[in-house]
Amino acid sequence: MVELCINSSYFRFRDKIYQQTFGTAMGSPLSPILADYVMEDLLESVTRKLQFTILVLKKYVDDLFLVLPRSEVQRTLDTFNAYNPHIQFTIEMEKDGKLPFLDTLANRSDHQPIKTQWYSKPISSGRLLNYHSFHPMSMKLNVAANFIERVMRLTTDDSTEQQKQKIFQILRLNNYPSSLINRLINRIHNNTAHSANTVPSSVNDETISDLAPPRTQHRTSNLPPTSVKPNSPPPRHNSAAAPPTPLPPWPPTSTTAPNILINDIPAHHQTTITSEEDDHHQTNLVTYRSMPHIPMLTRTISNILKKEYKNIRIATRNIKTTKSLLKPVKDPIPPHDQNNVIYSIPCNDCNNVYIGMTTNHLKKRISGHRSDINRLANQPSDTTEAKTALTQHITTEKHTFNLDGTKIIDRTLRSTALPMLEMCHIQNTPNTVNYRTDVDGLNTTYAGILHTIKTNDSRRKQRNDNDNTTTYSLGLDQIDQSTLS
Repeated sequence: MVELCINSSYFRFRDKIYQQTFGTAMGSPLSPILADYVMEDLLESVTRKLQFTILVLKKYVDDLFLVLPRSEVQRTLDTFNAYNPHIQFTIEMEKDGKLPFLDTLANRSDHQPIKTQWYSKPISSGRLLNYHSFHPMSMKLNVAANFIERVMRLTTDDSTEQQKQKIFQILRLNNYPSSLINRLINRIHNNTAHSANTVPSSVNDETISDLAPPRTQHRTSNLPPTSVKPNSPPPRHNSAAAPPTPLPPWPPTSTTAPNILINDIPAHHQTTITSEEDDHHQTNLVTYRSMPHIPMLTRTISNILKKEYKNIRIATRNIKTTKSLLKPVKDPIPPHDQNNVIYSIPCNDCNNVYIGMTTNHLKKRISGHRSDINRLANQPSDTTEAKTALTQHITTEKHTFNLDGTKIIDRTLRSTALPMLEMCHIQNTPNTVNYRTDVDGLNTTYAGILHTIKTNDSRRKQRNDNDNTTTYSLGLDQIDQSTLS
């Protein structure tokens, strides 16, 4: 099975199909798993060949932190690079007792344990989620709070005040107000002091009013924080039970999670939570759903759902993404090879169209329509029962359809949203041959939204006609699929 997954990697570029002949595909779920197995086998093989014991060896994916005799550095590097010609390592030595590893800077001094501080590369842009970006306020607060939390926890030397200056500069670079930065630093400092005995909390709708600046505030100070107390070192893992060692664990870790977390909840994920107060050990099924972020509206709907449905958890997602702004560089999928689409087939003898949906490739569905039409032509009309509204129109009106002129009018990644999308398109298209019963499942709640879309599309079509263009789009793809299902 593993060989099948590895040897079946292919991609398409400029209408040509290529097969990957070496390595694993970038973005494949199997790639990081295999990379971790390879690194573990590499470390086991190399450590057996070395004639000394590495005092400290820590790994994060393919980044290694080692403490070894200075005279064995080059020999160790040669042993690592001899494992496989396609896996070659570079080495960075400590300078003045300092060595960066990931986002920490290890500082070694004589007769003292290793101390660390938060580290960023000189080429780092310092860009975070901008305060003026189109995201929920809770998400922006969590980004800033997690950044502050990480810097403070990774800093265990005497450079705490210096790191706070960096925090202030980076957050101000991303347009976070100075007053908000000071409040977040003070809150995280107080939470860190009691983190060993408290449950981590996240910034949510209830805490936004306590942290976010007033809406009437337009000017922010550029002065750095001056009233924050120094941060205390993070607790060590099992420090009471572990025997004393000359070097502490690397990188420094903590058994407590950050006090302020990003509300990153996977959409459509379900889990079972058991309440401790339930004497009968009954389980409540908690369902997670995502909603598009629309200022004020999403938060209001989320608060209503929290009150009415205790077993539903709502997460917000951004509808303004770089994917919608940047031009795709991948080869487009031919229309007939696309699936989960809503399509329309025009009639050759009138202005009517047939609207349908399919979860299969469009060419397969068109082939099915073609077979139904051929069956009608080879059998008497009085003994043939029409399967679809398309064949019914052919039987009653004696018309034909242009199957080669089939167009995709909408698509979705969720096959469960197709029936709702099809009903919306049938409802908003005046000249369809579809049955009236095809829209019986459409709730009247959508009548106002569909009427607005239909009106806007009519105006857009008139403007396009005045500009001598023939572009026409129903526009239902602008509606989030989750709001229709």
